[in-house]
Formats: sequence, C-alpha cells, structure tokens
Amino acid sequence: MTRIALVSPFTLPFPCGNSILAERLQAGLHKKGGYEVALYDCRTDAAAPAARFAPHLLHSINAERPYQWVQEFLQGKKVPWVITLTGTDYNVWCGSGAPPVPVLESLGRADALVVFHEDALQTVRKCLPAVAGKIHIIAQGVTPAVIVSDVQRVRQHYGISPETVLFLMVAGIRPVKNIAVALEAFAEVEKNMASAVLLLAGPVIDRSEAERVFSLGSRLQRFRYLGEIAPAAVRELMAAADVFLNTSLHEGMSGSVLEAMAAGLPVVASAVAGNCALVRDNENGLLFSGDDPRELIIAAVRLSMDRPLRSKLGHAGKKMVAAAYSAEQEIEKYEHLYRSLLK
Repeated sequence: MTRIALVSPFTLPFPCGNSILAERLQAGLHKKGGYEVALYDCRTDAAAPAARFAPHLLHSINAERPYQWVQEFLQGKKVPWVITLTGTDYNVWCGSGAPPVPVLESLGRADALVVFHEDALQTVRKCLPAVAGKIHIIAQGVTPAVIVSDVQRVRQHYGISPETVLFLMVAGIRPVKNIAVALEAFAEVEKNMASAVLLLAGPVIDRSEAERVFSLGSRLQRFRYLGEIAPAAVRELMAAADVFLNTSLHEGMSGSVLEAMAAGLPVVASAVAGNCALVRDNENGLLFSGDDPRELIIAAVRLSMDRPLRSKLGHAGKKMVAAAYSAEQEIEKYEHLYRSLLK
C-alpha cells in the first residue's frame, strides 16, 4: 500500500478550486486501490500527524501557501515531493519579477512540478529555467455532470422561472476573480433582456472586494449572491443554468469552467491562458479581452438572446470535456508520475 500525504491550502467543506482538486485526487486514488491518502489542510492541521503517517510521497497543492507546513514536515526527511501549481502561485510574478522566496525554495527543492496546460509550462520554464526539467503537464479533471431529472425544480428553488435566461458565476470573492466587470456587463444585459438573472455562488475570501461587489450588485435588479454553497448544490445549479461566466484576471485552469462544460453550459470567459486552454472562441464558448469590457457585454447579450447558439456551444464543450478532461485520466497521469518518483 503506497501512502500519500496530500496537503492543500484549503479542504472541504470550504469550497474552492484547491479544496475540490484535493478531494478529487484523494477520492480517485482511493478508488484506484493500492493507495492510502491522508489529506491535510495547511491552515488548520499540524505537520506532526503527517510525519507519524510516514508517507512514501508528499504532494502539495499550490507552491506558496503550504510552504511553512511542508518545511516542518520535511525536517530530516527524504520523501519525494510533488507540487501542483494552481495559478496564483505563479501568475502573480511570472514575467513581472522574481518569485517570492517560499515559492523559489519550494520549486527548487521539489522533485516534480505539475502545471495544467502547455502555456503554463512554457511560462514557468521561461521564468525559472532551472526547474524546467521537472515540470509535467497534468490537466485538471472533472467528475461526471450531475444528472438532474427535474431541472425546473432546481430553478424554482432559486426563484428562476422557466423562460428566464440564467447566468451563473461560481467564484470565491477576491480581486483576481474580477467579478465587478461581470456585474457591469450584466447591467447592459438587463437593458436588452427582460428575463435574465445573474447568480453568484462562492465564499467571501477578501472582505474589501466583497463590499465592492455587493455595492455594485445592489444597483442591479436581477442579481443575487447565493453565498457559499456545497459543491453538490453547485453542480446541480449548473445543470439548471443557461450561461456560465468566468471573468478572472488570471487562471491556472478553472475547475468550475470544466464543471460547467461537463453540464453542457456555454461559457463566456476572459481570454487569459488558463481559460484559453479550455474555451475555444465560437466553438464551445466565447472569449473576451480583459482590456475591452465591451466584448464581454456583447458576448453576454448575444448568448442571452440566442438559444440555438447556447445549445451549440454547450454541446461542443460537453463533448470536449468528456473526451479529454475526465477525473480518471487525471488520476492515471498522477499515478504515472508517482511511480516514476518511487522507483
């Protein structure tokens, strides 16, 4: 039995990309068999229990946040270490300056680094040539879409009528998610579409940004913040929505975009590397430039008024995710990496 210590900046029930990735990896490895995976939250769990667990391999999610926890765990130990870079831990400095010392030390000491797509590999390689040889691409995976037999029941639960076009955002409220630009665009949608609603689900991560978002949202007639809801409820809501929005300033690879595509939702997304790895403009979604918010407004209005286009884009996204982004494929690639380090 191979023991894996998996440490993440967040774990469920706190819903975010890191916690959902950690949960998916733990569940997928257990399902495979031959693995005992202990999951630790670096904010709340001490490193000592992980040391007693005596893992054969350490896997940390995010290169910066678990730094102190990992340092305490690794004292005097020689354990293969994998880091999955999730986005913010390289996007905030790559191309604009030197990495924070904890990131630099972690990337140098780890035995393998994982990024989600080719653009991320080239970005990190260019910024830190010394670690280029240990970078691997393992795309995010997604578990199958939730089958909802009564979509109207879900919509009624949230007060959404059958004829309403439901726009959905799933994001923790913090500056990088750029939720304000979505609210500004939806103000124009409201003017053009009498029956459109925007729902936002996700925890408050940055209080000052939340105050700004709530202030902008209060000026809209058909915007509602749902707060932090369970991942299962999010997947159910995706099955009942019409359009998914992602307006991030940067992304590693958005798990929520993958989940939305798996549910057959057309996606309107900012044209940043992590989104462009998934969204093909006018094929399975619409991309907009962060430099021109008008593009977002045009895309949102277009989808709100064109049901056949929504269906076409959503079907293409669902087909792509099923073919190339399954959770099983993700686990197989991590297994292959683990085996190469444990020889």
